[in-house]
Amino acid sequence: MKPIKMKLSTLFTLLFATLTTGATAQTPDSTSVPDASSHLFVSDNHQAPQYPGGLTALKEFLTKNVKYPDEARKYGVEGRVVMTFFVNEDGTLSDISAHDCRLERFNTTRFSQETESRQKELKEQFAKLFAKEGARVIRKMPKWKPGKIDGKVVRARCNQPIRFSIPDK
Repeated sequence: MKPIKMKLSTLFTLLFATLTTGATAQTPDSTSVPDASSHLFVSDNHQAPQYPGGLTALKEFLTKNVKYPDEARKYGVEGRVVMTFFVNEDGTLSDISAHDCRLERFNTTRFSQETESRQKELKEQFAKLFAKEGARVIRKMPKWKPGKIDGKVVRARCNQPIRFSIPDK
């Protein structure tokens, strides 16, 4: 059997899995804290990419910059979206995408007044709004400290959940 050759960055992405931290888009006095235990490390030879200033600074950045979409307030929509991006060797972020957008709460009285087709349309609209806002904020982030394998800087994929809750609740 022939050995499979892989680029170091591809191997890192596969082995490293994903860096996942939690954050919220709530009121500025939100007490939600990124989950430090969700960092996945394969071995002592791997270093995860880091937001400058660490998890506390990341939480502060997200709390300050993520805006709850005004259009969602009318229907009392809450949810979350997971943003995926790569931290490149130079610390820049690229390939930003949204997935796993979940709408978790609605003002059921208001929402039930809509037709079934309109409800479906609204759910898609809110998922897109959350994804668009998540991408805007990730693009606004400063350069990260890149990940490393055996001391060599590599490109790594990260996931960043962002929660959308109605402000001033």
